[in-house]
Amino acid sequence: MERWRSIITGLVQGVGFRPFLYNLARKYGLKGWVRNNSAGVELEVEGEPENLRQFLNEVSLQAPAAARIETIDTLAITPRQTEAEFKIIPSECGEISGSPLPDQGICSSCLAEFYDQTDRRYRYPFNSCTICGPRFTIIEDLPFDRDRTTMAGYRLCQRCQAEYRDFRDRRFHAQTIACPQCGPEPWLTDPKGERLRDLPHRGALGILKTGGILGVKGIGGYHLAVDALSNTAVRRLRKLKGRDRRPFAVLFRDLDVLKEHCWVSAAEERLLLDPVRPIVLLKQKADSTLAGELNPGLREIGAFLPYTGIQLLLFDEAITALVMTSGNRSGEPLTIDNVAAIEILGPMVDGFLMHDRKINWGCDDSVVKVQKGHTIGIRRSRGYVPAPVKLDRVLVPLLACGGQQKNTFALTKGDRVYLSTHQGDLDNYSTYLNYQETIDRFRRLIGCQPQYAVHDLHPDYNSTIYARGSGLKTIGVQHHLAHLGSVIANRQIKGTIIGVAFDGSGYGTDGKVWGGEFFTGAECCWERKAWLRYYPLPGGEAAIREPWRMVASYLEATAPDFLGDWLVQNGLDHKWSVLRMAVKQGINAPETSSMGRLFDAAATVVGNLKEVSYEGEAAVWFEHQADLSYCGVYQFEIWNQGGTLRIDPGPILKQVCQDQGRLSTAAISAKFHRTIAALITEVCFRLRLETQTDQVVLCGGVFQNRLLLDLAWESLEQKGFKVFVPEVIPLNDGGIALGQAWLGNLMIERGIDDVFSCAR
Repeated sequence: MERWRSIITGLVQGVGFRPFLYNLARKYGLKGWVRNNSAGVELEVEGEPENLRQFLNEVSLQAPAAARIETIDTLAITPRQTEAEFKIIPSECGEISGSPLPDQGICSSCLAEFYDQTDRRYRYPFNSCTICGPRFTIIEDLPFDRDRTTMAGYRLCQRCQAEYRDFRDRRFHAQTIACPQCGPEPWLTDPKGERLRDLPHRGALGILKTGGILGVKGIGGYHLAVDALSNTAVRRLRKLKGRDRRPFAVLFRDLDVLKEHCWVSAAEERLLLDPVRPIVLLKQKADSTLAGELNPGLREIGAFLPYTGIQLLLFDEAITALVMTSGNRSGEPLTIDNVAAIEILGPMVDGFLMHDRKINWGCDDSVVKVQKGHTIGIRRSRGYVPAPVKLDRVLVPLLACGGQQKNTFALTKGDRVYLSTHQGDLDNYSTYLNYQETIDRFRRLIGCQPQYAVHDLHPDYNSTIYARGSGLKTIGVQHHLAHLGSVIANRQIKGTIIGVAFDGSGYGTDGKVWGGEFFTGAECCWERKAWLRYYPLPGGEAAIREPWRMVASYLEATAPDFLGDWLVQNGLDHKWSVLRMAVKQGINAPETSSMGRLFDAAATVVGNLKEVSYEGEAAVWFEHQADLSYCGVYQFEIWNQGGTLRIDPGPILKQVCQDQGRLSTAAISAKFHRTIAALITEVCFRLRLETQTDQVVLCGGVFQNRLLLDLAWESLEQKGFKVFVPEVIPLNDGGIALGQAWLGNLMIERGIDDVFSCAR
């Protein structure tokens, strides 16, 4: 007879791990106990040595699907021989070193009950079990037990209590167990919050079927929903929300309906059905009947499937696809409270589907796409957060404050980096206030006491201002090196790397606006080895909203005759004459190497898009026009200047202008994208001769462009490079907090405040 004590770490709380161990111990006739503790799951088991070995082997091989075991540490202790059985005992509270679990989409068993008219949970929107349902969004403290969640106020009825205690039931020790008799309650209201007599699901469907806008309280916050087949409804939603021309995501009733509108690969299907239930960017079918107002001028849809019974209530034979967009005013934080929803969303909706379970953590839907077998992140939030990124070293406790746009922040503890949910754009004051509050709450939940605040170099970013006012020691990390660092940390890349960081903008060490950069180096020693030639950004950020300004900036020196005619044709000659004078005098015209601005300019010339409603809109449109049957490439020149390489984007844009009227928009777009991919490959080839490395990282918001990423990736691999992109971590600014944490930690460890100095 032996007794073994084990500590199991990883994502092991809230996934049915204790019930799994209970039944496994019974299978092998073992005595002892199991509980959640600060590290994860702790257990002591006693029995015959062979049974103990088989037990531990099955723990590794047969763990619950949602669990992610990191370590199992076991030691032999003195047998007790006093226990009659194996028990689940109360959790041990204390500082956590593991992780709370992300929310899990509804499982197949709970889904079957939802649609079973004979089941007592028929159409009950809060149906869940040990392996599915809300986790992070309802947690108030750790370890994960019902009395430390927003389910604490719901006392179990006798039938639920019996299921909770029955080791043969899949709800055995399920912390979110509920039913219509004892669980959260849904109801329908008018826009002012007055309850209506209609059955919640019938009333909600009635609003949607008449073209109305429905406010829906989900598990991580409110959504605004309309019939995705109605142009009128979608147009009205866009107007009332103050939404720009960004595409809306679509929630489909089921996979079969989704496939009627979108092309779905096997990898994309697996992702759609994963318990995370992210929004997946998919190619839209030409014969899709979805409203054109969903994604004007684009060929891609952000598609996802229901992950909670609340959403399942919104579908029937007539309503099969819904726009489901975040419930907020554009640019503001996600609404999670009923009272706030009535105040903020009431003027936009025709009714609400509400419930009385508190949401403790607002969580937007995650957005991903699949390319070359990799899951590439666009927004990492519900379903992924707060699962940490595990690194190969113990980290200094720090707060990585993230960027200004698409902000996430990160906290480090031990060898883990905990990325926050999507915070949004910190330009908005209410978002910035929410950001500050969320940092404080997240620190308490994770039990992190940071010693440093790592921030972007841009002095006017609110995230930088927060860091400098935090009272912590501070260290700055250049924006594009943070992009690069996020991929290195995420993919655990070792050795020298060529980093290609193509972005809209980022504050450079020379005070200029970077965004078309090539770096070489490793760890915290880097060189900026190549970049696009600087051009003025006329009017500063106004050039992002009015990309015609960048057309003028590029063509002023390279194609003045074409520029003059183009400005007159578009009624912009007088505006440019004033801006030109400001540029010459250096007034509000910072210089930029941004690849994002070059894409904007090319799209503007071809599509006559003088103004955009969001950054990157012109470039996104341009990508979707391409016809890859056209194989041409524009000429470009790379020259050596003092040991670094330069590429002039002006002549490339001049050639785009020359093709106007000669080639179709589709051909020009394809030719331009192939040119940038060829440019990337040529620069990397030259840098390989110098660095003797074949490892290339592609990072930055420009690489959200699926076409460019595919072309560059393929071209680099043909030249023998090994290409790295992030897995799930966003390519855009939503991923830089991870890079700040990784690179900032190395800088702190080695006493370095300038990562470029070691290469000089």
